[in-house]
Amino acid sequence: MRTEMLADRYARALHDALGEPGQLEAASQALNAISSFYASDTSLRHVLGNSALDMDGRRKILDLLLDGHEAPEAVRRLLHIALAHNRMILVPAIATRFESHIDEWFNRVEVTVVTAVPLTPELEAQLVTSLERFTHKSIRMKNKVNPNIVGGLIVYMFDVFFDFSLRSRLDRMREKLLDE
Repeated sequence: MRTEMLADRYARALHDALGEPGQLEAASQALNAISSFYASDTSLRHVLGNSALDMDGRRKILDLLLDGHEAPEAVRRLLHIALAHNRMILVPAIATRFESHIDEWFNRVEVTVVTAVPLTPELEAQLVTSLERFTHKSIRMKNKVNPNIVGGLIVYMFDVFFDFSLRSRLDRMREKLLDE
């Protein structure tokens, strides 16, 4: 719980430091890339998270990481503050919280659509338009393919799923016939 609260504070502070809405996406991309790299490399986590090591050396390593991901200045300052306060372990949580807040700040929602086959660009555009009318928000859509649903689609948004798959309809029909 405390980790989430601290990560949320850092994410909101980054938002306040950025100023322009156009910088939010660049900051999010850099923060997500750095977070992913940090989470996947145990040596990097050990070096940046070990307060017993020389701070100047840790700063140089962090600068190399930031340069490699072309991090905006606000992200650089935020991660240097996290390093100085021995809170680098929060980087993945900060990236997650920042990403979720970006959707809120842009009045956007992430939607995952599961289909039996990949969506065509035309069908994807129609689906996005329909979902935008339904939610009154911009849609950031991810399409996943699962041939087991046979046909139709499953939509995950707002921590709820709407199942319009042929597999579910067939299962309900079978249950109804068996009950009769």
